[in-house]
Amino acid sequence: MVTSNNAMDILGKPLDGIKVLAMEQAVALPMATFHLAALGAEIIRVESPDRARANYLEHDLLRDKQRLGLNLNKPGAADLFRQLAQEVDIVAHNFTPRVMRKFEIDYESIRRVRPETIYLSITGFGTTGGWSDRPLFGPGAEAIAGNYQLIGEAEDWPGRPGTIVYADDNCGAHALVAVLAALERRDDSGVGSHLDVSLYETSVSMLGPVIAERAIGGNFPIRSGNSDSRYAIHGVFPLSGLDRWIALAVNKEQIPDLLNTLGLAINSNYSDEAISEVTQEMLGDDLVARLQSANIDSHLVSDVADHFIDPKLQTRNYFTSMLWDGNRHPTKSTIWGGGMTLEPIPARDVGADNHTILNNLLKLTTAEIQQLEKTEIIGSGIPAIEREPMHAAEQQIRIDRRELTRIENRPSIRGPAQSSKVGTDG
Repeated sequence: MVTSNNAMDILGKPLDGIKVLAMEQAVALPMATFHLAALGAEIIRVESPDRARANYLEHDLLRDKQRLGLNLNKPGAADLFRQLAQEVDIVAHNFTPRVMRKFEIDYESIRRVRPETIYLSITGFGTTGGWSDRPLFGPGAEAIAGNYQLIGEAEDWPGRPGTIVYADDNCGAHALVAVLAALERRDDSGVGSHLDVSLYETSVSMLGPVIAERAIGGNFPIRSGNSDSRYAIHGVFPLSGLDRWIALAVNKEQIPDLLNTLGLAINSNYSDEAISEVTQEMLGDDLVARLQSANIDSHLVSDVADHFIDPKLQTRNYFTSMLWDGNRHPTKSTIWGGGMTLEPIPARDVGADNHTILNNLLKLTTAEIQQLEKTEIIGSGIPAIEREPMHAAEQQIRIDRRELTRIENRPSIRGPAQSSKVGTDG
């Protein structure tokens, strides 16, 4: 956890001075560069001015990044990309290898112009093998890797995590570690690297214990819902209130303490149904406090509103805030926290930094940059938009449908120039 009094404040961020040229889309690579930016790297996000999207859902993934609108389909655009690649430390992409070969900006092409480059490829199935040119996104990666086969009830069909970015986040974290290791290797030896990271393989890697068990003759894994053979009780149970739940992990020796805490006789039935009948009348905070006092693993099932008002996260300054239109809005921190030391820069419009990037890195004149605009090699104009606030009546409808759980109108996000506009729908 990064705090306000640490070496990063005194010495600067670890990746200050590192430049990244990233052809990124979707989530996996933007997740990796999001964290590289927080560590001090300068991220240049390259995207087509014709195809780029403005999507508030990706606002966090676009923050702290310069945006270059480059149309690789135009003659001369790939040459410009290679020129930029000579001026950066890391070149990264999450397109299929076929696309990179088509424009001659694949690893071999970039290595010829700058051998010490760290080249990060995030692809569906890797840059080699029979499936290398197949596209793949997070939900497909989770399915083909076998993640879904383990999610859900035994008698039901396979499930999936309730998010579209589980595999992408995991892959992005793997890529982040690989980049940091490659930078250290380059510092020691001066040698560049090709980091070949795939959504498929990083998703399979999450099944390590399952694969190891099967490798030594263990049982074929089956879906078991929330149960766990190591515990007498292992699951999620209802609480009093709208869509409020508690997670319990109780071994056999702890059953008497659980029954006592729930106010049940020592010889009571402790099936999931019997426990649910009792817990659904109880308030979560009080029950968790009493269970944890008895050393029983338990916690409320959190929603986003819980996170924003969590005193532990607040005390540790996990969240940060981002200035947007003169107001401060809550935004996520990094995987290591450190919200108070972060000063996120909001998402820029597509192509907003064309002139700055080309002047700083390639020393192009205004006239030369304008010529690139005239030939449509570079472009700009797609705005980084923000979602309009949801009206209270619409929020209530979504709560009634259980699309949302609770609403916290004013989470306490620390930061300069606090604004009453800070809020979230949990």
